[in-house]
Amino acid sequence: MPLLLLLSFSLAFADISFAPVNLGLLQQGIKKEVSISGQNTFNQAIEVETVIDQMTGGDNFQFPKKISPNEKFTIKFTLSTAYMEGDFTHNIILIATDGKPFVAQVSGSVENPIIFSERILDLGFYKQGNKKNWVLYAWNAQGKPINLKLASNSSQEFTAEFTEVKIDTSDFENIKEISTATKPSVAVPATKNIPDTKTTPATKINLSVKKLQLPKNNQKSIRQIVSFESKTFPNSTPEILITGYWE
Repeated sequence: MPLLLLLSFSLAFADISFAPVNLGLLQQGIKKEVSISGQNTFNQAIEVETVIDQMTGGDNFQFPKKISPNEKFTIKFTLSTAYMEGDFTHNIILIATDGKPFVAQVSGSVENPIIFSERILDLGFYKQGNKKNWVLYAWNAQGKPINLKLASNSSQEFTAEFTEVKIDTSDFENIKEISTATKPSVAVPATKNIPDTKTTPATKINLSVKKLQLPKNNQKSIRQIVSFESKTFPNSTPEILITGYWE
């Protein structure tokens, strides 16, 4: 990049200073009101055309239409975490009427209230009409019942049966279902009321392929999202991924 162009690009971001915003840990499915503090450090007023979120989730932006020299100001917006999960950094971009962008960053992490024992399932080499079944578990870290069902957009290609069970989650790579007929083998001192943190109420999912739609473009690889709905967490987006290859 030419030096003059690089200098011009840098100056476009140098006229407004923003305080970084870290929202910490958020629950998936909520709407969070966010405020960003900024100051026009340039010696000229800035006319504002709009403010946008470079990622999905930001909406209802409130901002001043004109920012005087050295003026402090606030941008407010609503962040929806419905389709977010894990760590995130959103670039919130204030765009001046002359086209200059000014970037503020909002970061944090979104926790899905529903945990799956497996998030990616392998279909292998698949031929239309073949039967395929998986068994997996879903639960909430706080032990709340999740009341799970298959979403209507996935019920055309998959079927699912749900059973309420208890599982041992001490080894995530080796989830064990605990029989109701026997007590879990956890040593608990008789003199102390210590809860068994290994035992977690969960939903056992028997997921089966009903009939996958054949690709229209002769694509051989399979990448299919299976969506669920939770009565307890109606705004969450519990999903797993099916991968495979058409024979």
